[in-house]
Amino acid sequence: MKAWNDSEHWAEYSSFSVGPESDNYRLSVSGFSGSAGIGDSLARSNDFQFTTKDADHDVHSDNCGSRYFGAWWFADCHNTHPNGQYRDFSSAIGGPRAQGVIWKSPFAVQLVTFNASSGLCAHFRCRLGLSHCRKCRNANKGDHQVWTAGSDCWTTVQHRVSGSVDFYRNWTQYQSEFGEGPDGNYWIGLNSLHALTASGPRKLRILMKAWNDSEHWAEYSSFSVGPESDNYRLSVSGFSGSAGIGDCLDKNNGMQFSTKDADHDTYTDNCATAYKGAWWFTSCHCAHLNGEYKDASAAIGGAHAQGVIWKSNFGYDYSLMEIEMLLL
Repeated sequence: MKAWNDSEHWAEYSSFSVGPESDNYRLSVSGFSGSAGIGDSLARSNDFQFTTKDADHDVHSDNCGSRYFGAWWFADCHNTHPNGQYRDFSSAIGGPRAQGVIWKSPFAVQLVTFNASSGLCAHFRCRLGLSHCRKCRNANKGDHQVWTAGSDCWTTVQHRVSGSVDFYRNWTQYQSEFGEGPDGNYWIGLNSLHALTASGPRKLRILMKAWNDSEHWAEYSSFSVGPESDNYRLSVSGFSGSAGIGDCLDKNNGMQFSTKDADHDTYTDNCATAYKGAWWFTSCHCAHLNGEYKDASAAIGGAHAQGVIWKSNFGYDYSLMEIEMLLL
């Protein structure tokens, strides 16, 4: 929920179900928790059937759907009414009693909308003030996590899904954001990585998808990127991962960033040039998330260590189908 002063709040229920049409879609909800100050406004609706302006299943003497210009699991009538008539700022506060988009304890709010044709949660993209904080990706894809209002907000800083964006770029280009946005091929920029971690290390999560559609992850409890004056030196530690996934960033810890025109690795040649990408290379890599993207025909058994690489457990001759870096 978001109030008109831009404050954000949440309520969560551990159990929620809706009955069949034969029982007028009766609501069952319990197990409330919420952010500070938020009360349980759904308890009053528990075990009630759904009511609309032409189907009165509440226990009020009038039809709550008609009375409050909406539809809900009304009792007599409501403590919350997310389907009420939306009010703009001029009439949202101090208007007719209980009219609007209501969560009684303690205020009225605008809730998230879902666009069924595009499958996107329209209002959950940048809820916590981070310019790349996605509260919802494509909700039509069951393999992508959907974050709720009460959950932590992860920031996508790198994402590879196809070869449509060239990642073999120079130093200046890597300093800035490029790509198709967080849901496509994307790089947030070295300057932004430093800004996001300058006040203290962040948690890093790396999501990987193999060509057999299996999904894997690696996580680091501490991740930070230094300033331009130190060539964006990487500090990373605290590894954990899904079954079979090894620590492929340990080798990069303490290294400066290298591109094809700025060689800061310890190899006799430029690793960025040798492997057609850019990274915190040593001599050269166990992981190279910015390598040249390979489609299915060339991803397995191709040129040694070329591609979108996470050596452990995929090896050097396997370029991943998808990989994403997120910060918390």
